[in-house]
Amino acid sequence: MILMALCLIAPVAMAQLTPKQEKQCNKNAKERAKQFKKDGFEIMGSRPLQDELYKHFSKLEMGATEQLGTGHSKSQNNGRQMCLTFAMSEYASKAASQIKGRSVTDSYGNEVDTENDPEFARFYAAYERLTQKEIKGELQESFTIMKKNDDGSYDFRMYFTVDENKALARRQKALQDAAAESGLAQNYAKQVSEFISEPVK
Repeated sequence: MILMALCLIAPVAMAQLTPKQEKQCNKNAKERAKQFKKDGFEIMGSRPLQDELYKHFSKLEMGATEQLGTGHSKSQNNGRQMCLTFAMSEYASKAASQIKGRSVTDSYGNEVDTENDPEFARFYAAYERLTQKEIKGELQESFTIMKKNDDGSYDFRMYFTVDENKALARRQKALQDAAAESGLAQNYAKQVSEFISEPVK
């Protein structure tokens, strides 16, 4: 019965894509697989690369965002961990950059210089660090590819998808903690919180 349920669930998930989207996903998967092979990469695991790419592009078509992690190591386990750490750091950096430089006004309607204000500098640093910690649980691995080098080491690329609706809650928590940690005035924190609703790309 469980097996039957799984068989019924899978087609429903795929049916959410329109024929046009399915065609585009197939095209993207075929082109990307060809490029990866040309660059000397092969997939880690037993599933065909093009199949994993199709699933990955399907998630992107349904609204997920992509996050890449890279690593270089002679150990596959170390390489994968490096990819995850890199992806967490890159996502957090993009999230922080996305709110930097946005207009913030004080209670008198004057614009605050967020670029040079030490209070905001502490806030941005704390927000980036805390977002990196929070986002780990929302990075969903799609697939990992690797290329062996002449010295026996490997180059790794790990592709993740992020559900930005779930990630938003993580960023909001990071924002609250960063505001408290940096001493950012609550009226500023409320304004800045309006900037983080956009997906991180």
